[in-house]
Amino acid sequence: MAEKKTLTTAQSTATEQTTELTQEPTTEPTTEPATEPATEPAISAEIQPVAMAHPVSVQAAQQVPVATAPLRVQTLAVREASEPSERTAPRTLVATEEGDFWTQTVRALISAEAITALVRELALQSQLIARDTDQWHLRIESESLNQGVARDRLQAALQAAGHAVKLVIEIGKVSDSPAQRNAAALAEKQKAAEELIHADPLVQAMVQDFGAKVVPGSIKLIS
Repeated sequence: MAEKKTLTTAQSTATEQTTELTQEPTTEPTTEPATEPATEPAISAEIQPVAMAHPVSVQAAQQVPVATAPLRVQTLAVREASEPSERTAPRTLVATEEGDFWTQTVRALISAEAITALVRELALQSQLIARDTDQWHLRIESESLNQGVARDRLQAALQAAGHAVKLVIEIGKVSDSPAQRNAAALAEKQKAAEELIHADPLVQAMVQDFGAKVVPGSIKLIS
């Protein structure tokens, strides 16, 4: 009976050994794939669609036809310049003896800073029509300058300058005012400057050799 027990024990031992031998191959394949990282296929899969999206969109954009609207040429009527009205046309200066005296008087008041602002404008835009012993007659075109305060201040400036007179102002056409004389003098200077430029030998040579032109309105007085 003792021998039989020994055999069964040996058989069981052999069975345990075979069991261990058969289990060792099964444990190695299961543990090795779990330890290897599997991230590279996922990354490559995400990059590939992004890389392919750009060429596809460019190719699609190239295939889309661009619609161009036809050009339309529209002719516009040229508006002819109308004749200058009496109000906008430049006034012709008609020099008078009273105008000479009034212009000198107004310039003296301005130089002494005796008149400014609206009073100065009233003196420049007015024309001396007549002079009596104690009364001077002025004419202006703008009704807005015919204000009592401006007239009184101009009268006070004249009295301070030695002209004890009373001013009488009327509305009418002005042909000889200090402002008109200043504009005429400025126009004469501008004309002389333009003639000087056109007579310059260098300017004439450029016009003849290269077809150069003096741009109208580009000649300005420095002083």
